[in-house]
Amino acid sequence: MKSNACKQLVTIGLLLILVSGYSLNGQDSIALKSQMLDVKLQLLDSKLDLLDTKIKLWEAKPKELDNKLNEIDSKVNSMDFDPGAMTRKINEIDSLVNLPRPEAVYVSDQPVPVIEPEIPVFAPSFKSAIMLDPVRLMEGTFFLSYERTFTPSLSFNIGGMATYSTSQGISNYYFTNQDFMAFNSSTKEYYTYSGEVISGGGLNFQIRNYLMAKQPGRKQAPFGLYAAPQLMYRRIQIKGNNQEYVEVEPDNWEWQTVEVIQRLNIYAGGVILGIKLPLFNALAIDVFAGGNIKLSGYTNEEGFTRYKDWFNIDFSGVSPVAGIAVGILK
Repeated sequence: MKSNACKQLVTIGLLLILVSGYSLNGQDSIALKSQMLDVKLQLLDSKLDLLDTKIKLWEAKPKELDNKLNEIDSKVNSMDFDPGAMTRKINEIDSLVNLPRPEAVYVSDQPVPVIEPEIPVFAPSFKSAIMLDPVRLMEGTFFLSYERTFTPSLSFNIGGMATYSTSQGISNYYFTNQDFMAFNSSTKEYYTYSGEVISGGGLNFQIRNYLMAKQPGRKQAPFGLYAAPQLMYRRIQIKGNNQEYVEVEPDNWEWQTVEVIQRLNIYAGGVILGIKLPLFNALAIDVFAGGNIKLSGYTNEEGFTRYKDWFNIDFSGVSPVAGIAVGILK
């Protein structure tokens, strides 16, 4: 309907333009005026038609609205609605809203530092150690010990010694400073002879008490500061040569080289103080010092030796003990 009205308006406008063109050319006649009157009447009719259309649209809108409201009412009526239940829900919501709110926590705008997880440190637990005493090598003695812990502060240590010392090699200084003397049972006197070899073996026992193991944060056996009583036994054989004036034939004497063999038993007991430290979680170093009561006796003599220098292997008396050992952990 609107499109027809627009077409009529366009037609009327074109006629007006044509009519106005004719008027400009000087044509002014009654027929033209009558045509203009007809055009105006048609325009008026078009306006009336538009007004009638708008009125009909206004009348149709309330009917559509009533239909929509009726549909909404029917849908509401079809719903299972309980006003009492709704009221209770509203009251519950109000009670939650009225609960006291926790205090606001101020959050800083600064970025929170990210804490990276710590890498676990490898801390192995060792129960035993095998140690070598390199100082004893200077005496020509190979001293190997084994230590085993049986409580956090106590351990048992046993060492084995094997000796073979001569004037050659690394034991030269120790061997050449020995005072070799033997007892002549016939003359009841001591005589000096030239030693060639010192050989033998022995055992050493210790009970080590690690003094700081019970302190919090301290290392436990077999590491740390320790004190240990010890007992030692060695069986030594000394071989050498001696020049003796021997009667070969009646009234015929000459010097001959005679082999001298002495067997020595050594007993010792004392106390040492030391410290054992780990190296690279695989090795250990042990530094110790202390004192012994040492008793030495030859099998062919009564009692223990006397008047011997403390550096001698057959010394009897109080002697210092010191050393350093290195080894592996187990």
